[in-house]
Amino acid sequence: MVAQRLTCGTTQVVLGRSLLAPADILPERERASVAVVAQPATARLARDFARAAVRAGLRSEVRVLPDGEAAKDLGVVAELYEWLIGMSVARSDTLVAFGGGSLTDAAGFAAATYLRGIEVVYVATTLLAAVDAAIGGKTGVNLGAKNLVGSFRHPARVVIDVDVLDRLPAAVKRGGMSEALKAGLIGDEALVGLLERDGMEADLEEVVGRAVAVKAAVVGKDFEEQGERVHLNYGHTVGHGVEVAGGIGHGPAVAIGMVAAGRASALERGFEGEDRQRAAIARLGLPVAAPGLDRMAVLALMAADKKRDAGGLRMVLLERIGAPTVAHVGSATVEAALTAVEIA
Repeated sequence: MVAQRLTCGTTQVVLGRSLLAPADILPERERASVAVVAQPATARLARDFARAAVRAGLRSEVRVLPDGEAAKDLGVVAELYEWLIGMSVARSDTLVAFGGGSLTDAAGFAAATYLRGIEVVYVATTLLAAVDAAIGGKTGVNLGAKNLVGSFRHPARVVIDVDVLDRLPAAVKRGGMSEALKAGLIGDEALVGLLERDGMEADLEEVVGRAVAVKAAVVGKDFEEQGERVHLNYGHTVGHGVEVAGGIGHGPAVAIGMVAAGRASALERGFEGEDRQRAAIARLGLPVAAPGLDRMAVLALMAADKKRDAGGLRMVLLERIGAPTVAHVGSATVEAALTAVEIA
């Protein structure tokens, strides 16, 4: 099967099967070294690639970073800089990251700032990274709250091997479906319909291709999130609070956040798809509530959200499926949104 080649800004997104050889992963140009970072679960894939790169005449080493949000730490990034210096990585060389969204966030930030910027390629090995986190050029690490330190810089290439995604554990795949559904809700009703119909059995190549197309269209209009790109944060205002306060994975937390945003959308914009959205989330086996979380803790995290401005808390809302907007919301709407997800 011929790989699809999509474009997001200056990034070439390569989607298909059997795409783990150096010729598939590395843009065609001269370089001396390829530094490779991975998570524990992707270390074998990374080492196989590094060995193949050495056989192709390149210098290559692998460094394994911590799993999940632990990778998005300034101390971890500082150690990564030291490793790159020790490898004598030059501005003409390439950093390749094998992993999920947390790894690509951290590696992308390191690549954007090391020597004021070196080429970076992401091999997205989770569905969450493939449909969202690895696409669009946002990089970042955590500092108290999520992603408070970062940069906007497109990777040169994002490689999505559907064979790798097919082998993911169900729980990991389900978390990515949350972001895929979000893409459909803000920009592709046919994708929503596909997930409603087929649930977790939906064809991954179609799901990823459609979700990437939504994100690429938005990013193409607003790379640095001065306007329309904020629509990609649908469900994230409450979702990030739930994620941190409850120690819940990003995908399930965003699912809960979308339920809350759906209620806010109904109250503020007359959104009529609240029940449909909730049913689609449940169809994917994702949570629709977070009982037991401390409301004040979630509210405090929402108060630190990057989408708050001098006018108060802004939320991404839906007027209808495929028609997102952004609005300031008052305390009554926020309270109703949290009640909708059983955060008392």
